[in-house]
Amino acid sequence: MDTDNKLLKGINLDAKEKAEKILADSQKRIDEIIVQSKHKIEKELVKEDKEFENRVLIENLKVKSAKKAAERKVQLELLEKQYNLLFSCVKENVYKMLEGESGSSLLEKWMLEAVLGLGLDEAKISFSPSHPISEEMLRNVEKKAKEEYNLALKLQLDTRRLIVPGVVATSLDGKVSFNNQVDVRMRRFDRDIKIAVQEGLCPQE
Repeated sequence: MDTDNKLLKGINLDAKEKAEKILADSQKRIDEIIVQSKHKIEKELVKEDKEFENRVLIENLKVKSAKKAAERKVQLELLEKQYNLLFSCVKENVYKMLEGESGSSLLEKWMLEAVLGLGLDEAKISFSPSHPISEEMLRNVEKKAKEEYNLALKLQLDTRRLIVPGVVATSLDGKVSFNNQVDVRMRRFDRDIKIAVQEGLCPQE
């Protein structure tokens, strides 16, 4: 009977020790899992924070880009309005000059410029009925070309008539011409007018 009790106690003690070891191992494993899970959660949180920061950064960049584009659009519209206004003012002043006392001398200047641009000694000159060219004006241009450029020009009036004021110098065979009408001359100064407007609205620091 005593032997049975001792054997039973031994079995119980051994079972208890095994149970305690299993419990300790389980607790250790649980602690390890908790630590690993904690690290994993912290890592995921850091990753999510970084992704959130990136998303915020991207959205901020989008907002800045959209704002900049909107500001640029407004600026371009303002430049366009100012350009059109200045272009109209310059054009109006040119027409006033043509209507004034200096109109004939201005047309002579444009005529000489057109002939020089054509690069020929002989040319036909067409003009607008509203601002006619006379034979006297042709001779004045020939004289000025001789005095200032030592060129012997021979100019004659063209039978063609222009709608827009100004002059057009054409070769006698009609194959080449140099257009010095008001609108064409204005377009030649288009870039200068745009620069003037841009520098006026956006002065360089």
